[in-house]
Amino acid sequence: MKHSTLFNAALISGMLAMGMVTQAGAMPHSEALKLQNGNTGSRLAFGLDHYRIQVNDPTQISISSHLWHEVSGGKVTADLRDSNGNVVAQSRSDGRNFTLKEHLQPGSYTLKVNASQRGGGKGSLQRYYLSTDMR
Repeated sequence: MKHSTLFNAALISGMLAMGMVTQAGAMPHSEALKLQNGNTGSRLAFGLDHYRIQVNDPTQISISSHLWHEVSGGKVTADLRDSNGNVVAQSRSDGRNFTLKEHLQPGSYTLKVNASQRGGGKGSLQRYYLSTDMR
């Protein structure tokens, strides 16, 4: 194993043990996560994450991303899709993070978040989280 891989594994294990990140946030991207009001847990900024959104009444939704490290580089973008897979809204980016605002009708939606890192790969520790406001 490379030294950087061993270091990253030890660092993530330590962060988990100290409660700095959740286990779900340290795991590879897998099934869709539920998106609710407030902040999500942090996720590795690598690849595509899916978030489920269930809307019961007409709702104004605002979602923004936040990268942890200002100097590490990286970019987060997203699109919101309805239950048929149609793109309902696309994020607007400030170059690193995104905002997405949309009025939604009742239904099921999926937010697809694409997080990438500049100068890093899967071994990089750049992370992001989302802030969501639904009214």
